[in-house]
Amino acid sequence: MSELVPDGWKSFRLGDVAEEISDRVDNPSKSGYDRFVGLDHLDSGELTVRRWGSTADLLSAMKLFKSGDILIGRRNAYLKRASKAEFDGVCSGDAYVVREKPGTIAGGLLPIILNSDSFWDYTIAHASGTMSKRAKWRDLVEYTFLLPSPEEQHRIATTLWAAEDCIVKGERFVAAAERAKQVLMGELFSKGIGHTEFQQVKGFGIVPKGWNVHLLSEVSSVKTGPFGAQLHQKDYVDIGSPIITVEHLGDISVLHENLPLVSDHDKKRLSQYILNEGDIVFSRVGSIDRNCLITSKEAGWLFSGRLLRVRFDKEKVISTYLNSYFNFEPFKQRVRNVAVGGTMPCLNTKLLSDIRIPLPPLPEQRHIAGILTRCDEMIAAARANVAAAKALKMKMINEMMSAE
Repeated sequence: MSELVPDGWKSFRLGDVAEEISDRVDNPSKSGYDRFVGLDHLDSGELTVRRWGSTADLLSAMKLFKSGDILIGRRNAYLKRASKAEFDGVCSGDAYVVREKPGTIAGGLLPIILNSDSFWDYTIAHASGTMSKRAKWRDLVEYTFLLPSPEEQHRIATTLWAAEDCIVKGERFVAAAERAKQVLMGELFSKGIGHTEFQQVKGFGIVPKGWNVHLLSEVSSVKTGPFGAQLHQKDYVDIGSPIITVEHLGDISVLHENLPLVSDHDKKRLSQYILNEGDIVFSRVGSIDRNCLITSKEAGWLFSGRLLRVRFDKEKVISTYLNSYFNFEPFKQRVRNVAVGGTMPCLNTKLLSDIRIPLPPLPEQRHIAGILTRCDEMIAAARANVAAAKALKMKMINEMMSAE
């Protein structure tokens, strides 16, 4: 850090304003603390802990933290995890429990300092180890930073915590909208639109009269992507045709970043795996209930061996209807139920093809799909707003914590 300190600013060490807490809980399941925070529960850039697990099944000793303490992920520092807990609980030994020293800086400012790029650049530079680099507290306490007057510190903290509150409310809206969408789907896929008469379909349930229930294989074809012998990572090129992998299945659409590419020669060789607009790609290994509809933007691309391609009969099914039904939680649960394997669930063409789906007449399919597409668009817009707010918050943290 430069020796030049702007007027009104002072230099601090992290050790001047914060201390590590190392209180131990030997039997977490009987400790009276219900919440457990592991490193997987900490998210990059989040000022507060949003997720946690239960202490019920914990067998080994953990660290104790109190409401107001900050948990810093000491392993894999590049993930940049430091969040304030707003409840008491226990955490993994791979997290530092850090407590603000009263009266040293403005209240609420410490989590902001610990989420700045400057802090994480320092932490990553001082992390040690080979397979999983860890930051040592003796190094972190030497992190040096500048702060303005106490009044200005308070203004910074108030502004950034107000931004965090907006983000939390935005995330709650998205979660509530997702729940409301599932309720709406339950109504649409069981009662349809405007029906007063219903029928019981053996082995499936109640659907409106005039609807049919089909095996997926009766209205579509399901194909597995190319196996390893047909396509290797060494076949990827810098310029060519994209391949969609499991990692590129987003919430409602295919992610277009960092797609592997194959040459025109390999694309011709693998032509049976080319995607058409309206196809649906479905994860078949691991997270087996993820799917995306192929749009005109992805038409002509290929799909990888860990995906299934569903190509429907256009005279029987509207693609957007089928894609919406694939995102219906009871359908996802049926997929999980038929999957084989333990730690790594797996689907194949037959398992997916033998699942039954309700099909209204085409005009009603189109109507239902239109309603749900508008819901997806609203939720996607809300997600985008949250993402933009998070990016703005991080920009504000770095600018407000800079003395330049």
